[in-house]
Amino acid sequence: MSQPDPAARIIDLPYGLGFDWASMLAFIAPRVIPGVESIRDNHYQRTFRLADNHKGWFKVTDCRQQGALRLSIFLETGDHPPPQIAQRVRAIFDLDTDMMPILRELEKDPLLSPAIQAYPGLRLPGAWDPFEFTVRAILGQQISVKAATTLAGRVASLCGPGCGTGYPEGLKTFFPTAEEVWPADLAGSGITSKRQATIQGLARNIAEKKVSLVAEQGLENFVAALSRLPGIGSWTAQYVAMRALKIADAFPDTDLGVKKALMDDGKMPTPAQVVKRAEAWRPWRAYATLFLWKLSELSTEKDQG
Repeated sequence: MSQPDPAARIIDLPYGLGFDWASMLAFIAPRVIPGVESIRDNHYQRTFRLADNHKGWFKVTDCRQQGALRLSIFLETGDHPPPQIAQRVRAIFDLDTDMMPILRELEKDPLLSPAIQAYPGLRLPGAWDPFEFTVRAILGQQISVKAATTLAGRVASLCGPGCGTGYPEGLKTFFPTAEEVWPADLAGSGITSKRQATIQGLARNIAEKKVSLVAEQGLENFVAALSRLPGIGSWTAQYVAMRALKIADAFPDTDLGVKKALMDDGKMPTPAQVVKRAEAWRPWRAYATLFLWKLSELSTEKDQG
């Protein structure tokens, strides 16, 4: 297998004022897929493959003085990096969202205001690939972030091709495509047989083009289509819509962190109360969710003194 060109292609991705790189990395760090992604020395890096046979790895570093993220691309093939690499990286770090109108509206809510004031540079973490992210979301159902991350690494090592030599420490494999996951043997992965069936059912439906992971179909249509697959419920579909498809009004209303942030006098809200409360945040419920998660963190820090 060939080695990546040691000469990086450098692209600066401007983000304007107030980008919270530390919070972004803190969110991504416990979720990186072993062998596919890593965070080292305050930068993010991962392997990639594209349909046009471009493959390699990239590194993203914050250049605060320039108000930009520096993207360094190392290719195995091709002289010039295709534009979709930078486009996908911009989506991962939510660089194309105009946050000012969102913050201006959400800050009117006294519940969200403290989190917005504490984290004005927060952005919604995205995903490199919707299929990869959906597999990761399925694995995260009802288990810890750490456990789901471990299992995602096993899926990658069992089903995805290795990188060969010349890649940085920690980057060993490419995440598999739906076509590679569908027929794979996941026995011994530690994934329950039910979850294996869900993941491979998703892969089959993606490979056969019976389900598409694109935002253009609209939130309701996407959630309905994905939720029809065995083992995938509303939370998973909304979470995928929120982070992988970047649908700003996606809202995982059954999320435990959301419900905790909406507790009143120690009492959990009912499902109907959660949905009703979120109406005020349309069409940016995904961003409201981000700040609700931060509210939970602020509450925990306060309790710990």
